[in-house]
Amino acid sequence: MKRYGRYICGILTTVALLSASIRWSQVAWAAEDSGAVDIRQEESGGNSEAADGQQGSSSDNAEAADGQQGENGGIPEDADGQQGDDAGIPEGADPGQKDNSGDADGQQEDNPDDSGSADGQQEDNPDDSGSVDGQQEGNSRISGDVDEETAEWIRTSGEALAQIAAERDIMALVYLSDEYPVRTAPSYESEAAVTVLSGQTVNILDMAVDENREVWHYVRLDYQGRAIYGYVPRTYLACSDERFLEWEEVYGMNDAAYAAGGERAGYADIEQFPESYRQALTVLKQKHPNWTFVAMNTTLDWQATIDAELQGGKSLVYKTLPAWMKNGLYDTGNWYYASRAAVEKYMDPRNGLTENAIFQFELLTYNETYHTPDAVSKFLKNTFMTDDGGRVAPGTNKSYAALFWEVGREEGRKVSPFHLAARVLQEQGQGTSPLISGTYPGFEGYYNYFNISASGTTNEQIYKSGLTYAKNHGWNNAESAIRGGADFIAADYIKRAQDTLYLQKYNVNPPGTPNAYAPYTHQYMQNISAPTTESSSIKKLYEGVGALDSTFVFKIPVFLNMPAQPCGEPGVSMEIVLSLPEGYGDSVMWLDGVAYQGELRNGSLVVTAPNANAKTAVVYKYDNDVPVGMYIWSLTHNGTVYTATPEPGLQDLLTYHGFSIRVTGNTGIRFKTGISTDLRSKLTKNGVNGYVLKEYGTLVMNNANMSQYPMIKGGAKVAGGISYGTDSNGNRTDIVFEIAEGRYRFTSVLVGLPVEQYKTEFAFRGYAVLEKKGEQVIIYGPARARSIYELARVLLSNGTYEQGSESYAFLQKLVSDADAQ
Repeated sequence: MKRYGRYICGILTTVALLSASIRWSQVAWAAEDSGAVDIRQEESGGNSEAADGQQGSSSDNAEAADGQQGENGGIPEDADGQQGDDAGIPEGADPGQKDNSGDADGQQEDNPDDSGSADGQQEDNPDDSGSVDGQQEGNSRISGDVDEETAEWIRTSGEALAQIAAERDIMALVYLSDEYPVRTAPSYESEAAVTVLSGQTVNILDMAVDENREVWHYVRLDYQGRAIYGYVPRTYLACSDERFLEWEEVYGMNDAAYAAGGERAGYADIEQFPESYRQALTVLKQKHPNWTFVAMNTTLDWQATIDAELQGGKSLVYKTLPAWMKNGLYDTGNWYYASRAAVEKYMDPRNGLTENAIFQFELLTYNETYHTPDAVSKFLKNTFMTDDGGRVAPGTNKSYAALFWEVGREEGRKVSPFHLAARVLQEQGQGTSPLISGTYPGFEGYYNYFNISASGTTNEQIYKSGLTYAKNHGWNNAESAIRGGADFIAADYIKRAQDTLYLQKYNVNPPGTPNAYAPYTHQYMQNISAPTTESSSIKKLYEGVGALDSTFVFKIPVFLNMPAQPCGEPGVSMEIVLSLPEGYGDSVMWLDGVAYQGELRNGSLVVTAPNANAKTAVVYKYDNDVPVGMYIWSLTHNGTVYTATPEPGLQDLLTYHGFSIRVTGNTGIRFKTGISTDLRSKLTKNGVNGYVLKEYGTLVMNNANMSQYPMIKGGAKVAGGISYGTDSNGNRTDIVFEIAEGRYRFTSVLVGLPVEQYKTEFAFRGYAVLEKKGEQVIIYGPARARSIYELARVLLSNGTYEQGSESYAFLQKLVSDADAQ
């Protein structure tokens, strides 16, 4: 039996046992309507929220390019110059054909993940709901037999708690267990009304004491659109509500907080966290014993979460942050898409386990002891919201400090005024934004302090969207705007399980969380550093009023498959980010001719290079799997990060013009590549952006080898020949097969193939050697593969040659010989 004398006004033993039957009084409380709410995605501009390519298996060598018979029997002849009887197959559309595509993020569905409304009224058949009716009489606050004085004490304490619950929402978190059943009666043997995860928010309504003298609390939570009522032992609830804690102190109702002898219990809350959290939490606990840490089991995979937060412009960083945090410009110059390393660093909860950063996990509820007007005033003293000199907020006769305090403490809202003030300061900075000037043309006299619905990629879009929202909601002075913004935060975030700074930025509530939006949606801000910055401001507020040692509850997310150690700042980044031109959407990036699978993110293609040596990046454009364009970037690495510089002057440097079979002379399979006549002229004379042309030609290899060997000039199992430039003997060559559509076309013909290789696919690709400031780079065209057998079958089927002709007979024999093998 638990040590009980501490609480029962000096009663140490139980005297004559009474068969007490003390019933619930009518709880003066009504479940709030949690039905449909006007939901808007708040991804504001400004400060508000707005892989390796070498594969496979080996096969035979391709033929040598010097005219000698290779081990496969074929000889590639380069730029043969024979017009002859060319059975050509032009594939695809002309380069330059565009495919306009893009992402549009930030559209919030009308309903949260768990839709429906929870009006707090029981159905006619309560058994169908699996819940306990909060208004039902007959539930006793005590189980078993107790003496009369103890029974009276329990009745009195229960009525006092019910009265507090009638006046305010007493929010608590379920903790000390990965998941816990909310039970239908105050007994470990009773059925579960619902099982919830650690970190689940509940409202405390009343209390009960079981036969072992353990205190339980009667709670309410919203689940799948309806109110669920049940019991949770006090041991498994973390609560920082001041009036509730005062009630516990007066009536001695928190036995779980003390061990035998009256000493504070061990760090059971910290033991619920993974090992990588515990050291930092222990340091905080030793310094602040009144702090409680609740492990929020998100059930979400860490890498999948990072992937989701990198999409759709959800995560931005400001221009002043280091280069390794940036993945391309988001707007006109102030905000950048956050890099993966940046999101990992800011989102890893373990990086927030310091005095300055821990308050991003604090529950954002009002506490009358330290949330005072004077404390808010001191915080705002050196900001645009100072009340020095009797300054008042626009359109009011009140200071900003008074407004935040009044709005935060009002019943039905009960939001931390520190949070409200810090959020406005985070959003508005120096206070010069047109969103709070009251003078923006067309929106004179309207204010939006929280930047709600202020989104866009230009300043004009941001201002107009935010002020339109303000005008539609009648926010025609500072008080209405601050109160309206606070209502929005309270109703649309805090009461939707996004009740910490961290969760407002990163909605990582477990799927199916009662009354919550789906993970990764409905995020208040895009700025990934906002929770950390606001936390630092709030810590200073508490420090300024001497409240750091107060009872705080911190809800800290835990993810599946997290790295063993907290994600830190990378010493060197190998991430390459290409902002794709219109019409480009392929997810493969070619670094110096080698393919790397990338990630399409916010209109950019992102790849992690194997080292810092890459000089060029190329992305190809396709039309029905046929290459129709290429775009080139030059790459540099400064020892810390890569910089990718677009080279628009080299766009479509090399183009693909199909395969053909030479059916006269020395027969074989021919591959055609093109280069613009104008671009070649520039590259051979004055150059393009410093680049001059030194050489171009064609590479060839057995296609089966491409899965293991990169198809690059000088690579293993790769043959090739020059069409323009100086060959290995020092001879200059410039052979043009044909000129068509403003492009020189040069070729390579693989000849002398033995019949057993007619069905073997060979890959071809054009290349060009460019030089800039004495350094050479090689640009590669798209690689394409065909067998002479399949090519012959296509030519026969599409009627290229008249039946009975010599060419038709040649192709027929080629196919029949291959089939006979």
